[in-house]
Amino acid sequence: MKNKNGVERSRLIQFLLCPYSYSYSPAKVKHIQTHASDVFIAAPYVYKIKKPVDFGFLDYSTLQKRKHYCEKEVELNKKLCCTAYIGIEEISLKDGALALGTGDQTVEYAVKMNLLPEEYFLHNLLKNDKVSDADFSRIAEKLASYYNSQSSSEEISKYGEPETIKSVIDQNLDLAKQFIGKTISANAYRTIESYNNHIFQNRHDLFTKRIKGGRIRDCHGDLRLEHINLTDKEICIYDCIEFNERFRYIDIASDVAFLSMDLDYNGYNGFSTYFISEISRMMKDEEIYEVLDFYKCYRAFVRGKVESLKALELEVPGKEKVLARKSADSLFKLALKYALFGSNPVIIVVFGLIGTGKSTIAKALSEELSFDLISSDVVRKRISGISKFERKYDEYDTGIYSRDVTKKTYEEIFYNAKDLVNNGKSAIIDASFSKIKWRKSVVELTERLEVPLYFIQTQAPINLIEQRLVVREKQKNTISDGRLGILDRFISDLEEPLEISKKKLIAIDTTKPVLENIEFILNKVLSRNLC
Repeated sequence: MKNKNGVERSRLIQFLLCPYSYSYSPAKVKHIQTHASDVFIAAPYVYKIKKPVDFGFLDYSTLQKRKHYCEKEVELNKKLCCTAYIGIEEISLKDGALALGTGDQTVEYAVKMNLLPEEYFLHNLLKNDKVSDADFSRIAEKLASYYNSQSSSEEISKYGEPETIKSVIDQNLDLAKQFIGKTISANAYRTIESYNNHIFQNRHDLFTKRIKGGRIRDCHGDLRLEHINLTDKEICIYDCIEFNERFRYIDIASDVAFLSMDLDYNGYNGFSTYFISEISRMMKDEEIYEVLDFYKCYRAFVRGKVESLKALELEVPGKEKVLARKSADSLFKLALKYALFGSNPVIIVVFGLIGTGKSTIAKALSEELSFDLISSDVVRKRISGISKFERKYDEYDTGIYSRDVTKKTYEEIFYNAKDLVNNGKSAIIDASFSKIKWRKSVVELTERLEVPLYFIQTQAPINLIEQRLVVREKQKNTISDGRLGILDRFISDLEEPLEISKKKLIAIDTTKPVLENIEFILNKVLSRNLC
């Protein structure tokens, strides 16, 4: 592929990969690709060229456009990272050979930067446990100072109008349709779409309030972990969006939501919460919480889209494609979580009679939401010291199904759920919960943890339950020991969940397909939370 200046792109990349192309002959050159750029790390410098692509929201299709956006990138990024950005470097033809600098014909432009120390990028500091709340206070302080220096205007404020924000989100949704069944499920896509439609149809006040408060500013636009370099002396926040003003003229809440989302995505929920609280305090912006989850959903969805695009690019190596696909899947699931439940952890209990398909639904829901699954069958056998696939046909209320073991099983389930929540994670509990005392116990647990609780009750006709249990007894590698011989006793001992409020209980008919039931659950949760 040529870059429209008569030079094969592969030739350009090979030139920049060669250490002898640089006057200082670096020991090696590392090539990194994004969906829109090629980055060449040639210590002590970095050269970044823009791909000749046009995604609609980003247009680098001509040499002149690439030059303009290279210049814009340097100009904008010096505001938050003045030490890194050096300027623009021409790539030219000299006597038919490629060379850095001015020559007979300019064929490309590169942004030239000082190489920042890798160990001080925020994602690496976090991995090595070298970050504290004080560091996030410093980051918040630098950002707050920057935001306060960026005065709002009538032109910039227009980008905070609900119609403008909706057009951006609709564009992302439209582009992401091609990824349904690949990196995002149809159910997740429809739920996120419904969530956004509800917000724009019913909550215009959220956006108009932010405009009146002067919260729409010229922001960074791409605020994530790998774009922050943090040393004792300096904080360098680089790689802001230069290619589209509507992605940079945004609500401050949208900007910081990106970093907060990235922290959540990487498992640093505590830092995420603290960082937002510091921004809120420093900016005197308590109302940021009213729109935070909306913007975190948007940010996770955009990153899912970007990773999906990367996974489809022909030039991207196979291993990177696999990683991009996995990242896209996880990010879309995080967006779904924000749409349904917001930022905080939740506990979902999937319960019902044996044979009603609760484990099937719990597993499918766990995969859809990427929530940790706690199975009573697995816990019971683990604390009893046996393999989860070992069949134990003890009589009802005896052996590993005695009341004492059952009590220990539920206690272990609640302990595991508490541990997950305390680490910022959500849990799906798969257990019969046939007794009021166990249901009350999980209600009390969630009240102490201050997290939402949802009950999903699986139901099916008795003849179908009997058929399923007969089939299960013949199966191998199944964890459950539920069987037809104990069904009558199980039913007679069942205490109906009359104490659960309608708002917390969702009953499903498992004669219907699993995906249809998952869609039903997601719709019910969304509609109840948006009321």
